[in-house]
Order: sequence, then C-alpha cells, then structure tokens
Amino acid sequence: MEELHLQFRFLGQFAIGADTRWYAGPSPKKGRDLIQYLGAYPRRVATRDELADAFWPGLDADTVTHRIHLAASGARTYLRGVLDGRDVIDCVPGGYAWIPHVRVSSDADEFLRLCRTETADSLQSAAELYGGEFLAGEAADWLQPLRVRCASAYGCAMDHLAEQAVAAGEHAKALSYGLQLIAAEPAHEGATRRVMRSFAFLGQRARALEQYAALTSYLERHLGIGPTHETASLAAALRGEGARRVS
Repeated sequence: MEELHLQFRFLGQFAIGADTRWYAGPSPKKGRDLIQYLGAYPRRVATRDELADAFWPGLDADTVTHRIHLAASGARTYLRGVLDGRDVIDCVPGGYAWIPHVRVSSDADEFLRLCRTETADSLQSAAELYGGEFLAGEAADWLQPLRVRCASAYGCAMDHLAEQAVAAGEHAKALSYGLQLIAAEPAHEGATRRVMRSFAFLGQRARALEQYAALTSYLERHLGIGPTHETASLAAALRGEGARRVS
C-alpha cells in the first residue's frame, strides 16, 4: 500500500501539510484537538482515558464517550477531505492511532532533534525552524509540557549560539541571538544580560540600559517582581563611570 506523508506545523500557528499543500485544520468542534494530539504523539495509541483527561476532565463517562466519537468522526472527515478520500485514523482497541502506512512528521520533532545534536549548524537550523510557541493561540492543559520543552530547547539553543559567537569575538551576532530569545521570552533574564553585555561591548551602553528598563517594566507588569540581583548589578555597572569593564 502506498505510504502517505502527513506533516504538521506546531511551532507557531498550527497547519497540516499533505500532498505539497498546507491547511489550517478543522475547528475545535470538528476534530481539531484530536488531530493535534495524534500529530504531537504520532507513535503511540491515544487511549480513550488519555483523551478524556486531556480534553474533558471531570465529565461523566457517557458524555466523554460521545464527545470522543464526535471528535474522531470530525477528524476523519476533515482529513479525508484533504487526502482525496483516504482514511488515516484507525480505531484500535482502547483508542485511536494513525494507520500503519501513514508517516507523520512535524516541525517540533525536527526542531528537538536538531537541538539534541548541538552542533553549530544544527543549532542554527533549529533557531531558523522555531516559529514560535508550540500551538500558539491554542488553549488546552495537555499543551503545557510540550510548550515548556520546546521553549526550553529554544532557549538553550540560542544561548549556545550566543556563547559561540562571544568566544569568536562576534558580539553583534551574540546580540542578535539574545534579542531573538527575548522576543520569544521577554522575561528571560539570562538573555537580557547577554544583550546588555553585547551592547556594552559594541559601545552602546545606553541601549543596554534601555533593555534593562524594558525587562524591569515587563517583570513588574506581568509578574509583580523586579530583576534579580545579578541583572540589577550589571545595570549598575553599566551606569558607572567611564571605561569600567562589564564582564
């Protein structure tokens, strides 16, 4: 039987890729959640109990069974529409899975693979692939572990790239990596310190202090806290006299 390749974009806005075309996916009431869940965990069976905990915690068993049936029906109908009538979701004992001849891939899996490799080239490719938060704009508790995992991997990748740039004396490149990480995580103090130091090395202490002020404002507005002592001390050093070195 001919192998089908189903692709998913999870980093940023969700999309489904099939036959060289990309689709936005169905509405939540038409199986969107089930398709996303199966795409995120393509090599295992999504059991009914697992789906109940992920999407309908606290509901009685009969209601959950009905909703799972509707979700599966909607997901199958949508995917048949983009795959020329081919059915790719299998009802197996205890739950649902992709049929055996479907190959599922995603930008999130490729991103994490590149991050694990940790070479300069793979980290650069991972940084370019990262399109934003895992399923940005979607709301479900089951997304949180994957969001944290991807965001953490992105942070580590950008930090490694910045360290390599600093070691090579490429402070403008280190600055760029730091700014990209701050754009993704405005409260990331490590990235802010990296950016502040990079600005200082480039002779732009005023810009460094502007970055500190932006961090302070964000932390106070969104978290009700101030910067750590390490970050505040760096800002104080930048405000110091003349050519005092910032390390």
